[in-house]
Amino acid sequence: LLSQNSFLLIKLDMKFPKLVHDYWAANVWALYLFTSRAASFLLRKAPIQSGLRQKIESYAIIPFSEPDPSTVAFCLLIGLIPCIISAWKVGGSSLSQPMTPSSRSSKTNAVDAAEYFIHAVAFSSFSGFMLGYHVHEKAIMTSIIPLSLLATTSRENARLFTRTCLFGIFGLLPLLFRTDELLLKVALFTSWMSGVIFILERIVFKNGKSGQREKGRGLLTAMDKLAVGVLVLLLTFMEIIHPIKFMPQGKYEFMPLMMTSVFCAMGLLHCWVKSFLQMMS
Repeated sequence: LLSQNSFLLIKLDMKFPKLVHDYWAANVWALYLFTSRAASFLLRKAPIQSGLRQKIESYAIIPFSEPDPSTVAFCLLIGLIPCIISAWKVGGSSLSQPMTPSSRSSKTNAVDAAEYFIHAVAFSSFSGFMLGYHVHEKAIMTSIIPLSLLATTSRENARLFTRTCLFGIFGLLPLLFRTDELLLKVALFTSWMSGVIFILERIVFKNGKSGQREKGRGLLTAMDKLAVGVLVLLLTFMEIIHPIKFMPQGKYEFMPLMMTSVFCAMGLLHCWVKSFLQMMS
């Protein structure tokens, strides 16, 4: 164990690639870099004295400094502490209870412990994606897969899985960038999300999971429908408007990628917080 820790510390001191890829993964660091770029743009356009602008730049306040691998590793460790503490408590309470397999309460506790374990795995994977260094956008699948095991257990879990699929998989669409791949990726994404919504609506909501039926509410809330509408507009801009209007002029080459990363990062940040709340509950 000590040798592995020493190896990890040596690796953290080595020269690593940039914090993010050229196409930002939709995580916390995408929002951090976008805020830094936006602050730099506003500083250049702000009607302030040049002396004050130079003073701000000299203190390296804007743009924000890019965190090194050790700082990112520390942030990730902080993000995992709630999961570690709660897992310790759940494990301790399970060991302290008598082993009576025929008891209904012991079976219920076993089911709760198993569900908590899957929540902990999903949250840990989510934390690795949201706070990891040089994370690839496909790493969101490590959160989607364990969440799929919980999707039919409650309405909140069904919504969490659906939202994670919506923002996480949409963030992968720019990886298929060729023109002849447009119909394929749109068809795959639309069919997958339609299937998820249709199945979870029938299994979770129409069968009355997690209490009484919510009147007038289905799997998708008003905010979910608004997010879907924004994603449709974003896809239209990314695949139709930008190639026709801006690409021939060589303008705003990376704007579609930035918009996709930032919006999906906002959605996945919400899902990450919900994953934490579901784990703690």
